[in-house]
Amino acid sequence: MSNLHMGDDGEFEESMRKVNLIGGIIKDLSSQNEAKSRIGMLRAEELLGDGEKSWDESSLKTVQNGTTINRKAFEDLGKPKDEIPSDAAGFMAHVERDAKQRSEAKKKEIKRSDYLKTMGNFEYRKGNYEKALIYFNQAIDVRKDSCVLFTNRALTKINLGLMDEVVSDCDRALHLNDRSLNAVLYKAEALWELGDTRAAEDLLETALKTHSDQTKRIQDYRNKLSCSR
Repeated sequence: MSNLHMGDDGEFEESMRKVNLIGGIIKDLSSQNEAKSRIGMLRAEELLGDGEKSWDESSLKTVQNGTTINRKAFEDLGKPKDEIPSDAAGFMAHVERDAKQRSEAKKKEIKRSDYLKTMGNFEYRKGNYEKALIYFNQAIDVRKDSCVLFTNRALTKINLGLMDEVVSDCDRALHLNDRSLNAVLYKAEALWELGDTRAAEDLLETALKTHSDQTKRIQDYRNKLSCSR
């Protein structure tokens, strides 16, 4: 019974912390100071954005109940007037509802891209590289934050001889995950085929240092490239 009571207290404290955070944003939005008002807009925009929400009130001040939200600021953020709450509690509920909708949309996006990736992998294994490329293109159109999609497409393009595009896809994959060994290896192969063997060798040499547990795979890849000379 005591544990339940402690959990209730924690939820209450978390709720109050969120109210304080929203209150700070509202205060900034209502400020006559243009710089503070702009900061409030940026904080509100971030709060309404994708991803995990960080309820960190360390840089925000509490505000008395009843503060009115600057409606013009929310119009600038693209929110219709009738969707703009007028108090901290209403705004917090609006934010949480918006975050839930975004989360559901993201789940659908991932499910769709995973289906397209599966179809791309299926066609790739059959040697139908043109069809595989179509599926990977569609998957990336749906979801542009997947390193695996870019490396899968890069490997497909290697088999189609599109080496310039391979380098680009690998760079995008490494931007999303700088530890992607597939992206490094595929980029090295593309550079090698494009005649920039020095850059390819440098990439593989760096990979040996940063992926010491994959030494055999990297050495085998280097040997494969050397044999294709």
